[in-house]
Amino acid sequence: MKKKDSNTLGRRTSWVTHVSGGYTHNPRPLKIISSIALVLAIMVSLPIAYFTLKPFQEMVYRVDPEVYDALVAGNTVMAYVTVKGDVELDLKPIKEWRFGDLHIYKVRLTSTQEVHGLINTPGVISIYGEKQFRHAPLHYLDVKEYENFDEIDIDNQFHRATGPWIGRNVTVAIIDTGIDYTHPDFFDEHNRSIIKVLVSMFYVWSDTGEYVAWDLTENPNITELLEFDKSIWTEYGKPAFLDLNGHGTHVAGIVAGRGWASDGKYKGIAPGAYLVIVKAFDKDGTASLDTCLEALEWVYNNTEKYDIKILSLSWGASFASDGSDPLSLAVDELVEKKGVWVFTAAGNEGNLPTTVVVPAVARMAFAVGAWDAYKDKLAPFSSLGPTVDMRMKPDIVASGVMVVSCRSSYVDFPDEYKVGEYYVALSGTSMATPTAAGIAANFIEYFRYWHGRDPTLEDFIEWLDDHTRHVNIMGVKDFITGWGIPLSPHG
Repeated sequence: MKKKDSNTLGRRTSWVTHVSGGYTHNPRPLKIISSIALVLAIMVSLPIAYFTLKPFQEMVYRVDPEVYDALVAGNTVMAYVTVKGDVELDLKPIKEWRFGDLHIYKVRLTSTQEVHGLINTPGVISIYGEKQFRHAPLHYLDVKEYENFDEIDIDNQFHRATGPWIGRNVTVAIIDTGIDYTHPDFFDEHNRSIIKVLVSMFYVWSDTGEYVAWDLTENPNITELLEFDKSIWTEYGKPAFLDLNGHGTHVAGIVAGRGWASDGKYKGIAPGAYLVIVKAFDKDGTASLDTCLEALEWVYNNTEKYDIKILSLSWGASFASDGSDPLSLAVDELVEKKGVWVFTAAGNEGNLPTTVVVPAVARMAFAVGAWDAYKDKLAPFSSLGPTVDMRMKPDIVASGVMVVSCRSSYVDFPDEYKVGEYYVALSGTSMATPTAAGIAANFIEYFRYWHGRDPTLEDFIEWLDDHTRHVNIMGVKDFITGWGIPLSPHG
């Protein structure tokens, strides 16, 4: 086994902001009216700008302006060329990722002429530069405004995830900062781990070149796993699977935590689901585009082996894309070719139009915004659509404020957000995304029971029509809350 080249890892310090709120379940008619006014005003202005700047925007969509500007300045650029089908490039790729007939090539560009040659090649979809991705920044809210947060399992109560459907035998994959697999809530009633497999994008086996993985269905011994992980940590400076950031553990707990450490008080939305954990983000919560593509490619290639039905992505990057960037296209392929439902964080860029991040802009992904279930309003940090090509995003909103979930024992959070020894309250679209993913897992179990087959994505979207609280009183999808707030199945 060897450590992967550290050049593929991004480095950026996560940041936090401070907002405040209170608790109530009363609707806000004036806020709804204001939201409608904002919707109408922006929907009038954006099409004008869109059609006025459309020729320029089409260039931006297909060629990252940062790539073009760097080449004009005489710099050499690492770029990602996404193609569909069997396309021969004149340039020799440095790396390649495959998602069926969608190929993403990493190449070195030295001139604008090379860009023009590539973009005029049949089958070439887009050219983008290097990007760094990070988990949506966690928000530490004023606990004085949420005095009863430790008394309420807010996401379960708000989304009515208290019925008979708990995501039994549904597998949810999570690409994040790893997981504290020793946490009591990640074991079933027979003391077996609910994690099927752990895989690390940071290490590969020396003899095979494959990513280091631990299949818990083949070797369920957690003691051996921990010893193995700590030996890697000692030798190479970071563990393969353990979560030294805390984000991945919290997200995993929101999806499928069993609640044992709280006597059932703080459960995941789908506490009957299984997990596949892909560690791609470093201790500081960042990852390069290379690493994100590698993680998605691993999920694509292992969907059938581990029966992955849902993928939860609580991270992104803020740059202009109409969904033709390599990461968004890879997500679309996962949905279309593998049938995986992908839930992505809309972003914590604030309540400003066109701030939905990549890959939440992907056409086939569910972009999830954050709702303050205590105050019954949109979280002030939650990103808004539409996308730059005028598609309505986010698709849904879910509880994402002061959500109590599992805490990694390898991370120290501020004391005021800790809930006992095993839990912590965090906020962000990072928390809303696994909430929505858990609801989807419950729906799959519900649908299998009543219909005797796996639901299609269209089945889920049709079901959302009748099982979503439409915040927009006009009953249409908007760029603030999408279709609205989904509720877990009960019948």
